[in-house]
This record gives sequence, C-alpha cells and structure tokens, in this order.
Amino acid sequence: MKTIKTLLFLVSILSTTLSAQTITVTNRTETKLATKAYYPVLNHNGDKMLFSSDGYNGLSLYNLTDKKVLEISKDAGAGYEPMFDAQDARVFYRKTTFENRLRMDAIESFELAKNKKTLMLNPQRDLKQARNFQNGFIVTANRKLLKSTFGKNTQSLAVYVTTQDLKIYLYKDAKFSILNPLNQPESRYLWVSLSPNGKMILFTAAGNGACVCDLSGKIISSLGYLNAPVWYDDNYVVGMQDKDDGQMIISSKVMMFSVNGKVKAEISSPNEIAMYPTAAGKASKIAYNTLDGKILLVDIQIK
Repeated sequence: MKTIKTLLFLVSILSTTLSAQTITVTNRTETKLATKAYYPVLNHNGDKMLFSSDGYNGLSLYNLTDKKVLEISKDAGAGYEPMFDAQDARVFYRKTTFENRLRMDAIESFELAKNKKTLMLNPQRDLKQARNFQNGFIVTANRKLLKSTFGKNTQSLAVYVTTQDLKIYLYKDAKFSILNPLNQPESRYLWVSLSPNGKMILFTAAGNGACVCDLSGKIISSLGYLNAPVWYDDNYVVGMQDKDDGQMIISSKVMMFSVNGKVKAEISSPNEIAMYPTAAGKASKIAYNTLDGKILLVDIQIK
C-alpha cells in the first residue's frame, strides 16, 4: 500500500512538472509614434492598435503592418474604452456631448475598409463599457441593457458584466443581479470584465487586489495587487502594479498571471513606468504605454 501511495505521489509531482508553463518575452519594440500615445487597444489579430491622448481626447489607429496612423476621431472622450468588433472590421467608440450641462455619450462605428462613420447608439446618460455581440455590441445605460447591431442577429443575448456604483452587475438569463464575490460590506469593485469564453469574471477590489470568480461569484483565484487587469485569453490575464506618492505615479510594471495564479512574469522593462496593458492572446501580443507617452509592443511565448 505504501509503495502504491509513493508511486501515485511521484506521478502527481511529475504531472505537475510536465504541465507547468513559463512565460517568456521574445521581443519588445517601441512603436515610434510621432505623438505621445496612451491607452492602447489591440485588435484580436494583433495587427492593429488604437491609442489616444493622456486625457482620452481623440482616437487614432496604428497599423502594425505598414506603420501608418489613421485618425478616427478628434472628439473629447473618444479614446475612453474603444473596442474592435468581433471581426476586426469596425471600431466602436464614444461621442460625448452635453445637454443642459449633463454629459451624454453616444456610440459611433468606424468601418475600417471604407473609413465610414455610423451612429450606432443615440446619446445616453451613464453609459458603461460596450461588449462585442455578434455583428455589433451590447452595453448598459441607466441600468438598462441596450443592443446595437448591423443587420439581423441570430444569436441569443450574451452574458454581460459591468461595474456601477463600485458594484458588479451581471446580466444572465434575461435579468440583472449584483455579485459580491468578496462579501464586502461596502462594494469597491473596479475594472470588471468577462473572460473570452464567457465563464469567468476578472475584477480588482480596492484593498483586496485582483481576483477571478465564476458567474455565481465563487472565487477561483486571487492574484494579489494588480490594477487595470485585462484578459490575455481564457488562461492568462495582464495588469499593472503601480505605486504613487500620493500625487504622482513613481513606479509601475506590467505583469502577466495565469488564471490560477501559479505562473507569473514581468512583461515590461525594469527601467520603464509601464501602464494600462492590452492583450491579443490569439496573436501572442501585449502592448502598454509608459508614463511619458511611449507605446511598447511585446511578443509573448508560453510553453
């Protein structure tokens, strides 16, 4: 019996060793853009990237293949949470106006092949982050779920998560519910996002670090201090570990973690103040901006 237990233990250790993965940075390149650039967003194929100014004013697209820059919008706020559609054919972004001194956000589409703009969603109050939905997007405004698509839609409404009033709102089975995975007496959830497979939720809780939970709110893993986390794919996430002196950012590095928290790697260079990463797992790429407005592109190998 003792021999069998020992053998099983050794098999378990060997299996763990064989299945362990490492993250390696194989290349790091500065984009050499003509202007300071912040808040990069990679498309799914990793061959195009959106960027904005330090204050989210304006939105431009950088083509990683021919190194050309295309201006999409000059509007204030256009660089706040833009996204590519599921086919990488369009960009969805905000168009902000003010009515009776109240901020209103619309969503426009920019078709890359035709350089064509289309108003997708009329100005709304309290607009949250849009998520891909077949040939368009879903988004919440005033605690209502809204959908905007091109043409007919045959897909059933997807799971959607967002944060409002520092709470996690989950839309599932045709209704909203509020999740409190850490059972906080006062919710303080930030940077909430759904995994690509729609089965996990990534978030940062002020004072508790970044965590991953399932759709019932059950914690899958705790990743420690990690701000602005995003999904690389269903198995890895990327975020920043920043520090400030109460007024200014004094250090920040981009880190990559496996969802189970067992594998991690520093993606940025030690001499950089690296912030706000974006990821394209399909293309094995990560991008981030530095405090002084440079954008770095990083190639990743996981094995």
